[in-house]
Amino acid sequence: MTKSNKSALFFCRIFSALHSIEKVVKNKIIRTIFGAGLIAIASSASAEDSGRSVWEAIVDTLPAGMVSEENSSGSYLSDTWVGMKTIISEGSSGLLLPAYTIHPGYAYKTEKRHNENGYTWGGGISRNFIDSRGNRRIMYAMAFSDSHNNFEPFMGYGWLSRWRLGSTPFYAEAGYTIGLTARGDYKWIPFPAPLPLLGVGTDNFSIYGTYVPFSDIFFFFANMTFDDRKSRHMPDTPKSLFSNKVLIYAGGGWQKTTLKGTPKPSSISSDGAYSAGLRYFVTPDWALDFSVNRSGTHSIHANGSKVGSYKLTSYSLAVQYHFRAAERVKLYAGVGAGYFRSDQQDFKEGWGAKKDIFTPVIQAGGTVAVTRNLHVTGGMDLGFPRYKAHSPTDDSFSMRPSPVTFKLALGLAF
Repeated sequence: MTKSNKSALFFCRIFSALHSIEKVVKNKIIRTIFGAGLIAIASSASAEDSGRSVWEAIVDTLPAGMVSEENSSGSYLSDTWVGMKTIISEGSSGLLLPAYTIHPGYAYKTEKRHNENGYTWGGGISRNFIDSRGNRRIMYAMAFSDSHNNFEPFMGYGWLSRWRLGSTPFYAEAGYTIGLTARGDYKWIPFPAPLPLLGVGTDNFSIYGTYVPFSDIFFFFANMTFDDRKSRHMPDTPKSLFSNKVLIYAGGGWQKTTLKGTPKPSSISSDGAYSAGLRYFVTPDWALDFSVNRSGTHSIHANGSKVGSYKLTSYSLAVQYHFRAAERVKLYAGVGAGYFRSDQQDFKEGWGAKKDIFTPVIQAGGTVAVTRNLHVTGGMDLGFPRYKAHSPTDDSFSMRPSPVTFKLALGLAF
């Protein structure tokens, strides 16, 4: 029995799920785009090798397709594991930056869209492998702020066929991802998410978009990739710019807030922030980062007038993965937990909010080594505090400031 026959049942279930998803999409335009994406995957893969059937070409887009018939173990699951390990070990590292989500007007009424989060900030790490046919295969893990300002992890595998745009370094890409995610509004029960992927970019930077039929949204993220395969397997020498294990840093930035959950109409101001932290490298790639962010004053307005203000202090501990983007540059993404305290509260009579809460945190950024001991580090810290609050007309509500701190700091490495 061939590899494609062994995987038939496995992929048939995935394809059936995709077909079921397509049927529930009401909008004709979306249905057309969704179907065209699937057709592009099948036709492009089949056209690359006229000796194969469309079905065999589609099956070969899965991780097991990286294992030749001669090297196949005879087990599809085993070949899948080998294919995923090959992507992770031989692929180039990438920094994933989730950035924006569109909630289309045909699916979300104006009042509902007001409480949906469009700035789905986050971060993640990818491994990118360009196979012998020029297609991109990705293993990835990321986390971001979902439409309800909740923490959402997402990990999986992606395959994209690429077409060069003329003689430029740009490519158009089309394919799919098979991911695993968990959401707070689904009781944090993990569930699979097979989705189409469309993108445009170069070998080193691409922007991708997908349509999520379960939520009827368009989700966009960037993938910055760098060939770090040699540096990843070479230990840092004592004179290396990144050989020190400890980095102490301090600096400042801007804390953007997007108030959700409060009685409408309402808004909140963003303000400056200062930051400090200590980063310890357990290995050249993995680090523990303890950081403190302290914001300026955030003012809350409701019905056209100011109803209160506060300052936000966060203490976070995160696990970070760092990879080399250039001789003097490393990029990173991290995830952890934080304690967020809303203090110096000044609310009008009848208004108020809880002061402290623990939440997940997401980090993404980079470090530039000016010298071996002087580093500049910066990036984004994202938290998910929800404060139980009250107003004169509402007994209680959930105030979600959704703070994301963009920071830049000077660090001493030793």
